[in-house]
Amino acid sequence: MDLSQHKLINNWDTYATAMEEHGRPDDYDLYLAGAGGEEEDPEEELGAMKEMMFKIAAMQPVDIDPATIRKPRRRNVRISDDPQSVAARHRRERISEKIRILQRLVPGGTKMDTASMLDEAIRYVKFLKRQIRILQGGDGLPPPPPYLFGGAAGDDPVCSNKFIAD
Repeated sequence: MDLSQHKLINNWDTYATAMEEHGRPDDYDLYLAGAGGEEEDPEEELGAMKEMMFKIAAMQPVDIDPATIRKPRRRNVRISDDPQSVAARHRRERISEKIRILQRLVPGGTKMDTASMLDEAIRYVKFLKRQIRILQGGDGLPPPPPYLFGGAAGDDPVCSNKFIAD
């Protein structure tokens, strides 16, 4: 098992534990997602598994320091001194560096070709925007229950097993 699979398993365990402790937060997320907002194309809708991967990735710390990103090794090729070639090479190197950084940000980005990774990055950014809109509460929807943000499950009257005696 490689390190990325180990991280996914650990994240899945954390996710499963949270679901056991606090019920099913996904139900509320699905409620919020279906209660309005912008219309999405059918191909833009996320599957449940991809949505879960995005949620897990959004909670992970990200190290995008360009110094830690390995640059590919060059072959033994004569490098031109022509100013136009030098400028083009620097431009390609900058683009390649930005793509390598983006690959580290997008869940599963290092295992995809560039075009697929860019499509996935677009979907991921849309997912993150939707999550921000939900958390800000600016779309007229009710606020999420406190257990989604670290509050105890008993803090939410809908999810608690407490009975109020009058």
